[in-house]
Amino acid sequence: MKIIDKYILKQYLIPFGYVMAAFSLLFIVLDLFDRFDDFMEVKAAWTDILIYYGYYLFKVNGFVPFIVVVLPIVLLLATLYTLTMFARHNELTAMSASGVSQRRMMVPLLAVGLCASLFGAVVQETLGPQATRWINQYTKQVLKRSKDSSFVVRDYIYYAGKARRQWVIKEMDVRTPSRVKGVRVLHERPNGSLAMEITADRAEWLDGAWWFYGLQRRDFDDRSDPVGPVSEVAERPVEMPDYVERPEDFENELKDTDLMATSDMIRSIRTRQHATGPWLSKRLVDIHCRVAWPWACLVLILLGLPATAGGARQPAMRSVAFGVVALFGYYFLVQGGMILGKREILAPWLAGWMPNLTFLGIGGWLTWRLK
Repeated sequence: MKIIDKYILKQYLIPFGYVMAAFSLLFIVLDLFDRFDDFMEVKAAWTDILIYYGYYLFKVNGFVPFIVVVLPIVLLLATLYTLTMFARHNELTAMSASGVSQRRMMVPLLAVGLCASLFGAVVQETLGPQATRWINQYTKQVLKRSKDSSFVVRDYIYYAGKARRQWVIKEMDVRTPSRVKGVRVLHERPNGSLAMEITADRAEWLDGAWWFYGLQRRDFDDRSDPVGPVSEVAERPVEMPDYVERPEDFENELKDTDLMATSDMIRSIRTRQHATGPWLSKRLVDIHCRVAWPWACLVLILLGLPATAGGARQPAMRSVAFGVVALFGYYFLVQGGMILGKREILAPWLAGWMPNLTFLGIGGWLTWRLK
């Protein structure tokens, strides 16, 4: 790494840290105003509060965690501040006089943007759903003191379209979906008639397979009429290797997208191969928006150098105004793309990637014009 890169990074990371800390602290304080009475009522330990707000920064709100939402804003503001200071102290001019092009000055900043994009992509797929689940359970169990029965789903129906199986579960605790009570699995023929019914007192997911306890079977003819009596109750647990539906599949049908990783959302679509309409459009748009969002860190940094072009003669407020307009424009395209995508006016991929593609074109063109 060259000396100039180290210098630019040093001058850049300091305001980046300050701005990120300010946004995070503001986010926490605003929530603490609402939650303070709840914490006091249950006499929460200060360590629990620290853990709560540690997770809270990574909680998914909408479709991405707060930390991922704010990263592009912080990066752009830090870029504008750093380059404005360079221009005000004539450092941009000195660098240019030393043979360093303005485009070359963007390399360390773009490297930070790339690292931030990768960090955001990893966080929203791993820590984001986990933090959201922890926050929801802590709020429900500790702060709201909800009863265990509030976590139980009754008469739950899950249809595995590809396998033509319908699960009817009498009772399932969403905290432990790998253990369910009162199971009926209905097998259908390609023409829609009932072929077989499997019932069990309970079922458990163990070592990658379902085990049914108290299993009974009944067959049906082409007209869905019973053929013979119900089989005797199996005395031992019966492994069901053909049942590839996992507890996560049941969970995903009940979850809000905030609690799901992108891989879970893709799997939920694959289990509904014949799904169409608003449900499918919403899921596809959420997937594309979630994948596209972290790359805003890299895209918005491209606007930093063009915004401060003009050197010390350019008023600082012009750069600030440029950044504010850019941020509002980006978020306007994000919201507009999501609305149009979920209404099936735009293709899901275009709805999710339109803001990045638009600002990549604008920022890339403006940066390329610089010497």
